[in-house]
Amino acid sequence: MKFKLSFIVFAVFWLTAFLSPAVAAESGLEAAMSMQQAFVDVARSLKPSVVNIQVEKTVSAGIRWSNPSGGDPDNEFEDFFKHFFRGPRRFSPEEFKTQAAGSGLIINSDGTILTNNHVVKDASKIKVKLHDGSELDAEIIGQDPQTDLAVIRVKSEKALKAAEFADSDKVEAGQWSIAVGNPLGLEQTVTVGVVSAVGRSGIGASAIEDFIQTDASINPGNSGGPLVNLNAKVIGINTLIFNAPGSGIGFAIPSNMASRIASQIASGGKVERPYIGISMQAVTDELAGHFGLKDRDGAVVMDTAEDAPADKAGIRAMDIIRKIDDRLMKSTNDVQKYILSRGVGSSVDIEVLRNGKKETYKVTLEQMPDNYGLSPAESVQTPSKRKGDMGQLEEFGFRLQKLTPEMARSLGITGSAGVVVTNVRSGSPADKAGLKSGDVITQINGVEIQEESEAENALKEGGRNNSSVFLVNRSGTPMFLVIQSETKD
Repeated sequence: MKFKLSFIVFAVFWLTAFLSPAVAAESGLEAAMSMQQAFVDVARSLKPSVVNIQVEKTVSAGIRWSNPSGGDPDNEFEDFFKHFFRGPRRFSPEEFKTQAAGSGLIINSDGTILTNNHVVKDASKIKVKLHDGSELDAEIIGQDPQTDLAVIRVKSEKALKAAEFADSDKVEAGQWSIAVGNPLGLEQTVTVGVVSAVGRSGIGASAIEDFIQTDASINPGNSGGPLVNLNAKVIGINTLIFNAPGSGIGFAIPSNMASRIASQIASGGKVERPYIGISMQAVTDELAGHFGLKDRDGAVVMDTAEDAPADKAGIRAMDIIRKIDDRLMKSTNDVQKYILSRGVGSSVDIEVLRNGKKETYKVTLEQMPDNYGLSPAESVQTPSKRKGDMGQLEEFGFRLQKLTPEMARSLGITGSAGVVVTNVRSGSPADKAGLKSGDVITQINGVEIQEESEAENALKEGGRNNSSVFLVNRSGTPMFLVIQSETKD
């Protein structure tokens, strides 16, 4: 009996010592094959829901600066410009088309598609290519530049397959993430990585930031495509590459934010978004030490927008927001997320630390203005509906605002001479000539422009042959534009 027991022990030892590596290797291979199949299933499942977006934009070169010694002295245009502007010498009114590409995600079987705003911004024509190769024209339903999201729609004879959204609040660093899209024009590409971090903000890519960071390879053309989990459910919309393509740092808009905004745009064309009107930064060690704080929880108010809810309630710069509705705010991201989760018209109690003392202010949330947090060039422009008080500017189809030094810096120009274009009406003479939001007008018909009234007078009195000549500064580059006035019957 004792011999039998020893033999059994020896046999078990031998099997463990010599067979377990083979068994383990086989088990590991099975696990790897299972993971591989999971990726294959995700790619196969998402393929019908991811589209390629081709965008066409029309750009007018207008009249640009050239070498003063390179002109034709007999050219009447050059004599005209020399008389008025004493510098530029070359007229090149050509208009050309540019193309761009991105990705999109079908979110409703009726052809509703979610993508990035920067993919379709300023598009004159949009085509969507489905997974089966068919191409359809698309129209923009609505845009939200604050989050860089837009919704477009195609008309399809057959129902399209909509993707499913996951709860992005449950996404954690370390879990698998799969990016699907059309990077560099290569359709239906799948890349795999992990979620590197959640709640990323302060990057400066958009007015509202709460990104999922991933190391799944994201390249130009991936924008607007989905970032998904192993269940083929969307956890984010790929939107941003940090520094160079392939750097291993990409960002996606969380699915909860994206789906909420997409639903509002699809149903009403716009987004209802509460705001309090402040700019914030994190609590630094120096600030915490100055006020004797034991932690760095909260957000420092750097500025309040005039007549915004926070300003009306009495919140000031250098207040440190510690709590909202008795909830601890550990960061600027916490403040932003909590305010955005509330409804327009509701009130919140904001506890701040002011000069070391606690103060509480009741703030009534208002609808965020369409251009809040955006430079004029980033704003989505809509046709003007004001009548009677715009005169020549209304006729030409644009609006102006006095240029401030801060705006000049944001637009990449030196000095603060001129007026900035804040709105260009679609299809107007200004639009046809290539004038854009964010352009700084410094002269009209040879007259220096510093105020809106000066622009009105210059257009009214200085026009020639039913046209006016504009000298504009676009992102630091001066150029001429000739804008034809609308002929009246």
